[in-house]
Amino acid sequence: MMVKKIIANSVGEAMELVKRDLGDEAIILNTRHVKVGGWFGLFAQKKVELVASVDENPSKEKKKERRPVVERPSRVNPERTQAVPKVISFSSRRLPEELQAYETILEEPALHNRAEQLHELLLSTFYKTNDPTQVQTEFLTAMEQEIQVTSVTSRYVLLTGPTGVGKTTTIAKLAAYYRLTEGKTVGLITTDTYRISAIEQLRTYAEIIDVPLHIAYNLSEFEQAKQQLADCDIVLIDTAGRNFLDEGYVTQLTARHDFADTDVFLVLSLTAKYRDLEQIRQRFTHVPLNGFIFTKADETTELWSIYGLAVEAKLPVLCITTGQEVPEDILWPSKADLSRMLMERGEQ
Repeated sequence: MMVKKIIANSVGEAMELVKRDLGDEAIILNTRHVKVGGWFGLFAQKKVELVASVDENPSKEKKKERRPVVERPSRVNPERTQAVPKVISFSSRRLPEELQAYETILEEPALHNRAEQLHELLLSTFYKTNDPTQVQTEFLTAMEQEIQVTSVTSRYVLLTGPTGVGKTTTIAKLAAYYRLTEGKTVGLITTDTYRISAIEQLRTYAEIIDVPLHIAYNLSEFEQAKQQLADCDIVLIDTAGRNFLDEGYVTQLTARHDFADTDVFLVLSLTAKYRDLEQIRQRFTHVPLNGFIFTKADETTELWSIYGLAVEAKLPVLCITTGQEVPEDILWPSKADLSRMLMERGEQ
């Protein structure tokens, strides 16, 4: 297959150049507007960039002869009847056989807004290098450039998110990590007063890890608890989980918490559908989020929701949990680690 990029003043002119250079059987892979020339970005001319391809080894089978057809008068403009290169949509384009494993990846809902861009990256890299290994390297590099990771920067760390995502267990893992691994003094606050079981669960963890726990039923008690734990190196705050479809959830959250000097992380379960995760994220657009914590990575076959949410929200990832064991089942990935995790799980 031969691929050629053409830059012209208009789409019509570009199509004529494609017909001239590649013939009527050419296929248009991509069309976009670009700016050419200029001086430091000024006075640049707007052009059309068209990428087309054609099979260099067309079938040698003879075409069946057709009976002559008597032409009838028509008002159709004859210029419009001329053969033009075929234009195909992204959804109908197939990658070369060596790259077809990526087609399943590009169909992930979490990659919907990046699929076209990544598809072009795969094709262009393959046609330049003809090396699938180099294609994978470029693909991983592209992900690393877009996804971000972070660490805790404030004394107070608040976890929020819908019910059932594992916030309380994650709080316990964080407490054990900072207390046992980093040797920091840790305090716990819970405002999840809706579920007695959540309070008892966190109290048990607090006793095992040997850290103080305070329960706050309103904003005043929350502020008081923060003052009482002011000597701690880090204070972890558990919040109530609610139905994410409840529009009043975020309002109640902001009414019971002070986000000053606090890192706020949205906790999401990777077992949920991407559409639901994106809807949850949008619920929290008015909350000063510092990043994501993703849970239950051990219960799903793919992790692309991490990439989709982090890139769309432009928020980094703090950590990923991979099971119920405290404190073992928690990962603190680098950007390179995270991109490799996504690819390896996506290829399974």
